[in-house]
Amino acid sequence: MNEWIQQTLAHLPTGLSYYLILCGITLAEGIPVAGLFMPGSVLCITAGALAFHGHGNIYYVCIAAAIGAISGDCISYVCGARSGAWLATRVQEGRFVRFLRRAQLFFGAHGGKSLLLARFMGPVRGFVPFVAGGARMRLGPFLFYTITGGIFWGIAHPLVGYFGGKALKFSHVFDHISPGTFVVLGLGAALLLLLYFKLRGKKQ
Repeated sequence: MNEWIQQTLAHLPTGLSYYLILCGITLAEGIPVAGLFMPGSVLCITAGALAFHGHGNIYYVCIAAAIGAISGDCISYVCGARSGAWLATRVQEGRFVRFLRRAQLFFGAHGGKSLLLARFMGPVRGFVPFVAGGARMRLGPFLFYTITGGIFWGIAHPLVGYFGGKALKFSHVFDHISPGTFVVLGLGAALLLLLYFKLRGKKQ
């Protein structure tokens, strides 16, 4: 593996603090507004790939991701139950409302299953539990769908990174790729994502 990759891994946190950071970011991704700026999915896939290279334990990574996902949805649900109706009647425009209305339509169409499906739907992820709380969804069904989706999401994303790293044998690929190449690829991916969400927003 390239020396710069080894140095990067050496600067990453280890032990309990590493899993707490992972858990905290996945938790924040499930909260309205804050979740729009948290790359929890990308982080979990990356953590899975790092676990393949010996940084962290893949089982603990999955557990931390699942706990964070479930906790974030529960916090969003409580926030919705306490202020969802009040907020919906007072905030009339802006990106927040656009995502909120999209989540309301999605929840109305799919009911409790929307909590499971929304786990894999990016920007609306944190808004659907918020809407469920505002709609006074019963706690039992909410917890069933939230825990099921959180566990599945928390296992699936790290394993994508783990087995992806194993299949591609990143340790050999990195030997032939410079840091500058990763910077260019990262910037390109970020620009494509921004363009995608911009075009998608115009269609709404």
